Amino acid sequence: MCFDTFKKIHWQNVSLSALIFAVIAFVLWQVSSLLSMSSYTDPDYLGVWSKLMMPEAGPPPWSFMVISFVFSFITGLVLASLWDALKNFLPKEFWAKVLTYVDIIAALMLVMFVLPMILMINFPMMLLFTMFITWIIIVFLGSLVFAKLLK
Repeated sequence: MCFDTFKKIHWQNVSLSALIFAVIAFVLWQVSSLLSMSSYTDPDYLGVWSKLMMPEAGPPPWSFMVISFVFSFITGLVLASLWDALKNFLPKEFWAKVLTYVDIIAALMLVMFVLPMILMINFPMMLLFTMFITWIIIVFLGSLVFAKLLK
């Protein structure tokens, strides 16, 4: 049954949607990072950041930007594929469809990412909040793309 769902996905449109999603995510993450730079440069949190992002103190290397874009594309593929698989179960009206999908993804992000992060990692709460809001905006804008391209 699962493989039947994958056969029905419109991979060309999903791939294009994922690419647009990746561009949106990349730009918004750059803006979000600039707006919350104090959290990234706070010496109390230097040990939190991965060696990919900060092999040493200072801005991330270009390799991190490339990997970040690739990860955003993969995320876009997953979210666009999920949209394509679920679109017939979402409301028919454009805005209701978009907002329902955003609600579903936001709820999953909250319980599967934000809440565990609060428990496990000494992370600046304002940065975690900023990341969550940034993700919701990215998913909202991506959902607009999905709704247009994955009819």
